[in-house]
Amino acid sequence: MSVHIESPLGFTADFPEHTQVLEDSTAGPNSEQYGLLGGVLVTVIKDDTSVQDAPQANGWAHLMSGFYLEERAGTLLAEGELDLPGKAAYAVVVGYDDGDGAAKVAATVGVWESGRFIGVVVIWPYLDAEAEPRLGMLKEIVAGISVG
Repeated sequence: MSVHIESPLGFTADFPEHTQVLEDSTAGPNSEQYGLLGGVLVTVIKDDTSVQDAPQANGWAHLMSGFYLEERAGTLLAEGELDLPGKAAYAVVVGYDDGDGAAKVAATVGVWESGRFIGVVVIWPYLDAEAEPRLGMLKEIVAGISVG
């Protein structure tokens, strides 16, 4: 069973059961946030005025990762194409410590599908060096989002 979302921002999403839709997104206008089990926060951002094609979507992922790399003194864990059918999805994955000293992972993903862009930021608690980065989980989350 999953939670199906029809967003006014122009995307649909199928997230795991028990997903919570957060009423007020802390990411600003043209964004929505969802809480998944295990402390996973998913932010979907409509930014199609600044992204016009797949290469720019890749650039968006790099630009957004800069916050975690620079402001949070993070470490690059992985980057590259997620190889999802029907869409181009490029991710930059960064490990960092949040303001409270908790270890986290942030993945910034530029998604290009059907000639449209959507940005996705997924943040989750860092488990350990053996488990991270959890790219399988990230691919599952991004695969569940469709831009139409």
